Amino acid sequence: MMAVGAMALLLVITLIVLTLTVFRPSNEPPAAAPPTVTEPEQREPADGEYVPDGEEAPEPTSEEVTHIQAPTALCEFPTQEPAVPQTGSVRTSGDLSFTVPEGWGGSGVDWSGSLPYATEVASADRQVSQGYFALAQVGQAEWSEEQGGYPGAERAAMAYVQCHLTRPEGVEMYGEEPLMTQYVSESTQVDGHEAWIVRGVVEVQNPGTITEYSSVEMVAIVVETPSGPAVLKVTGPADIPERAADVQAIVDSLSVG
Repeated sequence: MMAVGAMALLLVITLIVLTLTVFRPSNEPPAAAPPTVTEPEQREPADGEYVPDGEEAPEPTSEEVTHIQAPTALCEFPTQEPAVPQTGSVRTSGDLSFTVPEGWGGSGVDWSGSLPYATEVASADRQVSQGYFALAQVGQAEWSEEQGGYPGAERAAMAYVQCHLTRPEGVEMYGEEPLMTQYVSESTQVDGHEAWIVRGVVEVQNPGTITEYSSVEMVAIVVETPSGPAVLKVTGPADIPERAADVQAIVDSLSVG
């Protein structure tokens, strides 16, 4: 009987030890299981573009717009030396020239002081509605030392666009935050000379009340000519096909020499 009692006591002690060791809860949190990654089933739509299962094909994005900000410095308008207005089929400033489209150049308006950062300005225009004109101008690019001098073709081309859109008349016509579509800003060449072009289309605020057209195409090209940097700036209604064609013809006719 004593042997049996001893065996029973030993069994009880063993169970207590096992309970305190093997089955005692740990103070450390259990390790998290690694996440299970499930690849979505892939399906091939009719047009061949991959679309993850359960997702709709993306809708075409709307046309990108570029917000044109006001320049950080006031736009400068250098004093223009008196010059004989140019007539005929070509306008020239220094080494830069463009061909005047048919029907342009007869208004008699003096535009020489309307192009910022430019001297020796030559212009050609065409009236498109009461008090509003399509306008092309060439001039010698000029920045004052107070503004750090000529900033290079890229920044100069952008400045001509900024100054046009954010001047008081521009704010009235295009709004305080003009948005440009079909925006291009890139290096180019004119007759083998390095240049930079900025162009795009900007919507007119309240079309039909200020003007008879609803959008304007604007192009600024700064060219590193032998006599120094020169600029062509041209604007015209984008939604009047004949005037839009004139704008492109002026850009295509630009020449050095």
